[in-house]
Amino acid sequence: MITLILLIFSLAFVLFLLPRKLKGYQAIFISFLLLSVFGWLAGKIKLVSAGSTESEAVDWLPQLGLNIGFLLDGLSLSFALLVSGIGVLVFLYAHSYMKSYEGTTKFFFYLLLFSGSMLGLVLSSNLIQLFIFWEFTTILSFFLISFFHEKEESRKAAFQSLVITFVGGLAMLAGILLLGSQVGSYELNDWIAGAGTIKQSKLYLPGLLLILGGVFTKSAQFPFHFWLPGAMQAPAPVSAYLHSATMVKAGVFLLMRLSPVLGGTPEWTSIVPMIGVLTMLIGSYFAITQTDLKAILAYTTINALGVLVLLLGINTAPSVKAAVLFLFIHAFYKASLFMVAGFIEKKTGTRDLNRLGGLMKSFPITFVITLLALLSMAGLPPMLGFLGKELIYEAKVQSPGFASLIFIFGFISNVFMFAVAMRILFKVFFGKPVNSFSVPINKKFFFVFGTGLL
Repeated sequence: MITLILLIFSLAFVLFLLPRKLKGYQAIFISFLLLSVFGWLAGKIKLVSAGSTESEAVDWLPQLGLNIGFLLDGLSLSFALLVSGIGVLVFLYAHSYMKSYEGTTKFFFYLLLFSGSMLGLVLSSNLIQLFIFWEFTTILSFFLISFFHEKEESRKAAFQSLVITFVGGLAMLAGILLLGSQVGSYELNDWIAGAGTIKQSKLYLPGLLLILGGVFTKSAQFPFHFWLPGAMQAPAPVSAYLHSATMVKAGVFLLMRLSPVLGGTPEWTSIVPMIGVLTMLIGSYFAITQTDLKAILAYTTINALGVLVLLLGINTAPSVKAAVLFLFIHAFYKASLFMVAGFIEKKTGTRDLNRLGGLMKSFPITFVITLLALLSMAGLPPMLGFLGKELIYEAKVQSPGFASLIFIFGFISNVFMFAVAMRILFKVFFGKPVNSFSVPINKKFFFVFGTGLL
């Protein structure tokens, strides 16, 4: 695993050395690289499913008890497969999407480094190393959001996301240092073994709050949710990869990773679900009020992240099961929808729902792809989103405490999501075109391949 991460980081720098004739295919090369990573990880499924784990470590700062270590277990393998698998499709999509822009080598350099950083984050076996990769993703996100740096909106959005997520990361580090001092280690296995000591410590609550600060900023939870809609200034491949499937899920990953250590306490089961519910409702409301297609998708992502945090805050077996399934389902349909949004903007020159309409005839394949993704977002059969929503309802009904209230809020949120899905579908593809722009059918394979497969 150490070799794998080093290889990805090294090959990112090789992009600058490619001959001019090959630079037009760099996204294809990266897709094959990530496909190889995905294949290697898929080969570990049988091993991990049997309950085994793999770990690697080399000394880093032995005097401080720190090493460079990676752990492959069920959780890290699942997220690593998500990062590499969706990465393959996003880079294929970006091959066509980015052709008309300058500076694509730098763009793919940052995006590949981001892939490596996300893999490093989810595979890390100690929390100091996890924090380092965590901040790598923050910095790389800044460069990717500001790709259109000549626009003031892009610069402002990039700086806003950097400040919020970077400061949140520093708060998380402070929490890690506080709680690590109670068990004398920053290794995940030592934290799990010393969970009782951590929960009984006087530093548990301040440590928990600081770590949750990192989680809530990274995963766009209330009151830090506002950076995510601004980040939609980034190119569509960035939105599809970072802001729906990977980076914004890093906070959710950390909640899953640390729930055996920090979860199950009155503090956890009161703070985490409350923030999740507020975020879910805020995302639902603002999604229905927007007219910018990517902003709508950003707020539905905030809604979904709120649902995930709520489920992990409930911290029961059904809620964790529902969270894991919904996390992957959401990544699939939301990455697809962001790709569709980028495609539509490329072909029509706008993302404004009030300037779109009647595109079904011109883009029949895109219509079908969008329909399937929106059905999944709305939680309607026969899509996987329906199964995910059913498990979420089951988890909410079985939740301790305010089960009926949580169920009602969840139902309201789902009604909003259904309304948002139908609004997108009818505004974009039905009715008469508002503008007279020409919309020729796209015949580029990679533009629709990844979107359709998701």
